[in-house]
Amino acid sequence: MPQQNKNNTFNLTPSWKQFFWGYVLSILFIPVFGIGLILLYFIRKKHQQMRYEISDNRISRFDAKYKHNVDLVGIKDVSVQRSWLQQKLGIGDLILNTSASKMVLAGLDEPEQLKDILEKAIKSEIKQHEEHQKTKAREPQYQPGSMEKMDYLTGLWQQGLISDADYQKERKHFE
Repeated sequence: MPQQNKNNTFNLTPSWKQFFWGYVLSILFIPVFGIGLILLYFIRKKHQQMRYEISDNRISRFDAKYKHNVDLVGIKDVSVQRSWLQQKLGIGDLILNTSASKMVLAGLDEPEQLKDILEKAIKSEIKQHEEHQKTKAREPQYQPGSMEKMDYLTGLWQQGLISDADYQKERKHFE
């Protein structure tokens, strides 16, 4: 179940169903010298350490050691992948492809619904990014202050205070 934070981010965790076989095997191995309890501890720990954070412009995947970020603008394709067991359990993996990498959000409930929401968010973010690029201030093609120096140099030349050769030589520095 997604949880929304104050700053418009949603936290998702994989469903317990993603770890179905791990839980089943650990319960079956409990009578064997308590090995099942140890397995159950490690599977539960792995389950709790995995989480996904979806914000207005980024998706992050957290696990025990790593954090993987993908900007919505960089996502080229979103797809859903399901094994036969995942279909039976009603879960699936959401695969986000970028030009450089792939991120898998594993074991999510209702992945098709999340895919549709993400595709709309990606289109909106791309549109907003393109509009921002259009309205972005353009960089001047000359160095700040160089136009004033060029005007000063031209004024000196027009008044006859510097020769044509000196004017042409200095003018090349501003081009």
